[in-house]
Amino acid sequence: MSDFWLYLQLGFNHVLDWNGYDHLLFLVVLVSVYEFTDWKKVVGLVTTFTLGHMISLVAATFGWVTVSPTAVEFLIPVTILATAIYHLLKTRKTGAELSIYGTYFMTLFFGLIHGLGFASFFRSLDESAALPLFEFALGIELAQLLIVLIALVVGFVSKNILKTSSRDWTIAICCITIGMLVTMLAETWPF
Repeated sequence: MSDFWLYLQLGFNHVLDWNGYDHLLFLVVLVSVYEFTDWKKVVGLVTTFTLGHMISLVAATFGWVTVSPTAVEFLIPVTILATAIYHLLKTRKTGAELSIYGTYFMTLFFGLIHGLGFASFFRSLDESAALPLFEFALGIELAQLLIVLIALVVGFVSKNILKTSSRDWTIAICCITIGMLVTMLAETWPF
């Protein structure tokens, strides 16, 4: 039973590690357009993201897929940038937006990329059994839900108490994130 808590905590702490703030950025940008009343969509998106990185985590851990860590480290901030730009474009209300199914597909695809980043960490544990992998993923999911809850609370306070419009909130989150990504993209530039 202690192994369960060990891998759960490893997954939980891995997401909350400030050295890997890219995961936090992705989640905050992903939910920047949602309200508490959208909680079912938000939980669905977070779980879809987890499913995506679970698939690639399993595939990479068991050697079914091999991808250059350099490419993965660059693609992770690209997924965050793409999400931020997409949400910024949605605030203009002039372009077509993805259906909810398109949003889920995009989130799943980006989860696949992020999972490849988790795989290098998980392989460093020298573990290749399925159960610890799922325990690790459960820890990731719980940490993600915590991050999303905090992001929604901060958004609620900003929108309802400080009277920031939803549009301005989304623009601010996306622009701050893009600013933070410039350094990350420069550091991981593979060419």
